[in-house]
Amino acid sequence: MSVLHRTRMGLLACCAASIAALGAFAFAFAPAAGAAKLGSTYLALGDSLAYGYHHAQFFEELESKGFVEPATFNHGYVDDFGVALKAANPKLQIINDGCPGETTETLINGSGVYGSNYCAGGPTGSPFPKAFLHHPYPGTQLADAEAILKENHNVSPITLDIGANDALQACGPPKTCSEAEIGAVYSKIAGNIYFILSRLRAAAAPSTPQIVLMGLYNPYPTVVPDAATAALNAAEENVVALVPGASFANPLPLFNPTVITGKPAAGDFPTICAFTAMCPGGTFNPASPKADIHPTNLGYGVLAGVVGVAYLTH
Repeated sequence: MSVLHRTRMGLLACCAASIAALGAFAFAFAPAAGAAKLGSTYLALGDSLAYGYHHAQFFEELESKGFVEPATFNHGYVDDFGVALKAANPKLQIINDGCPGETTETLINGSGVYGSNYCAGGPTGSPFPKAFLHHPYPGTQLADAEAILKENHNVSPITLDIGANDALQACGPPKTCSEAEIGAVYSKIAGNIYFILSRLRAAAAPSTPQIVLMGLYNPYPTVVPDAATAALNAAEENVVALVPGASFANPLPLFNPTVITGKPAAGDFPTICAFTAMCPGGTFNPASPKADIHPTNLGYGVLAGVVGVAYLTH
């Protein structure tokens, strides 16, 4: 059995049933699948999704222990995707720099007034203690990624998810923004992502690691139009097309299938309730204090599958 075939099977095994058919189709028919590049290190960058964050778990640990053990957050998409990659390279090192609350601005510039002991933050966000990170770093997340790439020229793949917190802080519920304001936010996010990807590519030179940028899903169907998330994903995908070796992974059609079917947004409830924690008690309720926009373990598996398809079919 070839390494690529084992990797394909691992990706399918780690993902939810809803992604399996899509993955199998892509693996069987995409002629570019053999181009997937796997090095000695997988570098994961981004926000809470890269971290594998669960809101209830985080605060349960914080209240019961007074601190949080990052090793217990081990069911994120980075973990699932990493397990599949290790089927091909058992010695693969995984470095997860994901910081809950990170925006494109804080990933580049740091937390600002909160100092070097925190990531995320910025003018309107919440800082996150670096002591709780999977891979604590002294400066910014981008600076750490650049240092890793300059030291190790066998890093591949790199995954990145970023931009959701920018959008939520600027225009997320209960705030409302005009179409022009939303457009300006999306343009800024896309510009920052291009800057980040360009810096990663420059730091890695002369090697060319494979980079997968994961887009967004919409945890607020009936509150935020799926079309708004689709527009941000389109802006991010356009930027990715400008960066050699980069590809885009789009989770929106799986989490929010009405963006494809055109049916009422309530049709997203079954998948949102299965793939995220937005449905305490089994009912979609974004106003509940227990509602959490982050994926369930099943949802993280779906994200891993989406990333895996983009990685293998680029």
